[in-house]
Amino acid sequence: MLRREIRGFVANRLQGVIMREACYLVKEGVVTIDELDDIVTNSIGLRWAVNGPFSSFYMGGGPTGFRGYFKQFGPGLEASWANPSPMEYTDQVAELIIAQGDAAYADTPMEQMERKRDDAQVAILRVLDTERKER
Repeated sequence: MLRREIRGFVANRLQGVIMREACYLVKEGVVTIDELDDIVTNSIGLRWAVNGPFSSFYMGGGPTGFRGYFKQFGPGLEASWANPSPMEYTDQVAELIIAQGDAAYADTPMEQMERKRDDAQVAILRVLDTERKER
């Protein structure tokens, strides 16, 4: 449910911001696309499958929730929000991501990648459904 109209779907807007930062990190040589995928699937991806960003950050604030979160992380947020990573879409960035993507994924048929993804997501949904029913 949307409270008001906005351009684009909420999930797609979030994915777009994540993709932009992911491309920046690869462009700057901080990580490869393989490493970034591992970082996401083994950290925030797991957390966000169970709790959304806000409840995760609320817990990150400890006993005082967001009050503790913003007290601890507010200065860093202020700096990063005021000066986002300078990123511009260029053909060079696209080619870098394409090259790493082909090296990482091209040997696996798309149908196999999709099946693995779908099977894993269904398994996660089943576990979450079981957990909800036990509450």
